[in-house]
Amino acid sequence: MKNSNLTNHSTMKKLFLSSALSITSLAIAPSVFGGPGEPPNGENTLNDCDTSVSTCPVTPTKFSTTIYKVALCKTNPMDRAQATGGLPPDWDGSSCVDVYNSTTGEETGDIFSDTGATLSAENITIPEPGTYNFVAALFDKDFNAASHHMVYAAGGGPINNKRYVSTSGGGAQEGVVGEEQMISGEFNTFGPAIACSNGSNMTNRVATTGNSGTYTNFLAGGESFYGRVLKNDFTLATQNLGNIASNNATCGGAKYLLSIVDKSTTITENSAGIHIKILAPKGLMRVDQGNSNPADGVVTGFSAHGESMAVSVSPVAGN
Repeated sequence: MKNSNLTNHSTMKKLFLSSALSITSLAIAPSVFGGPGEPPNGENTLNDCDTSVSTCPVTPTKFSTTIYKVALCKTNPMDRAQATGGLPPDWDGSSCVDVYNSTTGEETGDIFSDTGATLSAENITIPEPGTYNFVAALFDKDFNAASHHMVYAAGGGPINNKRYVSTSGGGAQEGVVGEEQMISGEFNTFGPAIACSNGSNMTNRVATTGNSGTYTNFLAGGESFYGRVLKNDFTLATQNLGNIASNNATCGGAKYLLSIVDKSTTITENSAGIHIKILAPKGLMRVDQGNSNPADGVVTGFSAHGESMAVSVSPVAGN
């Protein structure tokens, strides 16, 4: 990230957003555990494409969302009992202070870009010095993401040596890395094979468990992620939609995604802003490798699926 040379507290209000892709990329296990074509052997993103046909999870290379609120809190503003009790987040009772607040929301732009994203200064507040135990972020359920992919033979090399990039309509076309177009997706469940009323509307994950290590390299030891799918009134969405058997169950009436991390954050008099790192992991995008027999290596489309996401916060010191 490039930080401006700032001279006083009133002009040092900055809230930077960037992706956590570099963290998960640098921590990738040896290639025997990786998907086909991942670095250093190819340009594919981290993926779970174990075959040369059908759909499989890949990692987004572009990601944009709308953010409404970021707060630092002394206690969890929406613990499990509060959420299942039909109550909204308790910002005041949890001694939360706003870092960012926009009633209408603000589009982040592509957080995977070289410079990340910087939100409007008028919506940003540097909290009073102190230590806060939780960071909470409220996002819109709708997001945009993009990716690319080259199909590999099982246990071998590329089938047709053609790379395909996502198009805005969810299709695919031949291209090169960087030409991907973003498509729309929704965060309306944390488990498409689980009914909303049975708990797919929220999730609790720690650094060492869950989602095959999705959060392992994002959360520090002892930290946990709490996700909540909320309605317009900020209470938990509970309506069952979709089909469990088809792996597309969702929560009806979803409007927001609330992400809470129990990360200790200390603000000092020298804090100039807040750096928010957003986890947009493997699985937010899926690639359709077709169903030809034998496989022809032609990608027929991409789709976006919001099932896992988290945020982490660190102060930005002034110069």
